[in-house]
Amino acid sequence: MEFLNYKSALLLGVGGISMHQLALALLNKGVRVYGYDIKPNECTEICVKNGMKFTKKFDKNFLNVDFCIYTGAIKPNNKYLCELKKLGVPCIDRAEALGMLATKFKTVIAVAGTHGKSTTASLIYNILRDNGKKVSCHIGAELKNARFCLDDDFLVVEACEYNKSFLSLYPHITVVTNVEAEHMDCYKNMFSLRAAFSTFLKRGKLRFVGEDKSNNFLTKISGVIKAKTLNNPKIKAKITGEYNLKNIALAYAVCVNLGINPIKIIKSINNFGGIHRRNEYITDYLGAKIYIDYAHHPTEIAAFINNFNAQFKNNLVVFQPHTYSRTKTFLADFVRVLSAQKKLIIFKEYPAREKREDGLSAFDLYNNIKSAQKSAKTYTKNLHYASSLKQIIKRIKNVEAVAFVGAGDVDKLAYKLRELNFGAKKVDKLL
Repeated sequence: MEFLNYKSALLLGVGGISMHQLALALLNKGVRVYGYDIKPNECTEICVKNGMKFTKKFDKNFLNVDFCIYTGAIKPNNKYLCELKKLGVPCIDRAEALGMLATKFKTVIAVAGTHGKSTTASLIYNILRDNGKKVSCHIGAELKNARFCLDDDFLVVEACEYNKSFLSLYPHITVVTNVEAEHMDCYKNMFSLRAAFSTFLKRGKLRFVGEDKSNNFLTKISGVIKAKTLNNPKIKAKITGEYNLKNIALAYAVCVNLGINPIKIIKSINNFGGIHRRNEYITDYLGAKIYIDYAHHPTEIAAFINNFNAQFKNNLVVFQPHTYSRTKTFLADFVRVLSAQKKLIIFKEYPAREKREDGLSAFDLYNNIKSAQKSAKTYTKNLHYASSLKQIIKRIKNVEAVAFVGAGDVDKLAYKLRELNFGAKKVDKLL
């Protein structure tokens, strides 16, 4: 399907980072774009400013299009999707559309992995960009200088394993950061997950894996380059943590193999300021530095907490579980990792599209951590549950820093604290 030859498109779920990038690329190519999402946001606003027509309701006028792209968040019974199929309008999912658009680039670099793929992809993109390459990116995190232009030579894409969407890509260069249990609702077992990653990695003519024991099964694949952590005193990266050293090593290895001067690569690495919601400083409040981080897998949380504790000895972590099913699946690991944090608040869960009966709540997690700490005789009065910002503010006392951690909407609390700093009179109005 060569949908760039079509004149109009409807994008369902256009408020997502990936979908809004696709919308902008189509608009740039002269395609008339219509967008639907249940809630307008910054992504939809950007698309509207670039010429997209937007609605959050059903509008029959939006059915008069040549093709449709939809996200996994759009259910099969969505009215737009059902009506378009009745009309015979081609409807393709986001991953398939991205795979098609990726074929327009001379060189596609795809970065997959359970953790670190956004940062690694962003590093590669910035190194290439800094060194004069015509490069686009398609990354699932906000990046200030991001662009997605089909006229560029290079595309750096974050390849997600959810629903095996990364197998819609046929990259020239494949990169895997690490492989752990994740999205097990889509995979029967670890064998199935590893098989998918093996298939993905083999598609690249150049194949790279991170220095992580979880990648051992991938190193047996022919031609795989294992990116070893760099011990170079000239590297003085702004991004911290052992996990970022591995991300940096991968980006360095890829770009060296693309012929970029090593000295210039290091300069770009040192200039890289990180990406949105990765140990990102937001403001100061009541004498504490306020940070946000996207960590939501137990391994990511452990890595973040270790790094945050190294930065600030006296800190508070506010963690928001992401979906009921994930909390149930990773309960034991969440309890193990979070029980070690000295000052901790469990914030009400971000359910996404799930219902309470799909798993365990944030309060369930809190009670399990409390029980574990009591059993280990490590329980103190520094473990709390909160369902509002007011409750959290009461706990921000005599700490150096506070981190709002999770993949849901917990980051908004940090921004609300910043609003309070800029004159907002009542916390109630911000909740």
